[in-house]
Amino acid sequence: MSSKRLIAPVTERWNEGERDWSFVKDPSRDIVAWESRTGHALPDSYRRFMLAFNGGRVYPRLFRSAVPLERYPFVEPVTFVDPFYPWADVEEYSRGDVYGRGTPPDMLFIGCDPGGLEILMSLRAADYGQIFCWVHSMNIWGTDGNDRIWNQAPSFEAFLDALHDEPDASDYEGWHIPIYDRLAKPLVF
Repeated sequence: MSSKRLIAPVTERWNEGERDWSFVKDPSRDIVAWESRTGHALPDSYRRFMLAFNGGRVYPRLFRSAVPLERYPFVEPVTFVDPFYPWADVEEYSRGDVYGRGTPPDMLFIGCDPGGLEILMSLRAADYGQIFCWVHSMNIWGTDGNDRIWNQAPSFEAFLDALHDEPDASDYEGWHIPIYDRLAKPLVF
């Protein structure tokens, strides 16, 4: 069990030899190109996180979702981040390649839970950098119940600060796999 904040890389090719951080792509050029193309600048804390880790699987990872239980039926309103997306996925989801016209506008998709919840970061001037949750849908945005996102945290750092484990630290066992003994790094950026 660990009492520190940790992160492991997002790489799904363990069986193909991707067993260290060297396989995590440096997103710096892609982020600069995206900022130039869109006219948006990433919030500083999220930019530093992406440049340091390019997404990842964090511990602790639990959070109390702001989504009402009638909209996303949890057993309880606690779920977990799994994972924070690498930059290539952030771009793919955010430009609508995954949910098409169902994609909420002016939002970056930064992560998800293992079910149907997406974690978003606002690019809108009114709530720039705030974190929201969205129950993903293929319905056109603004129709058929796909018209709502829920504010989760005032910033990326505040969202990270709110991540927790159970009092008995049982989620560490859910997060940890043996290779993380070598791969996990302190979540410092």
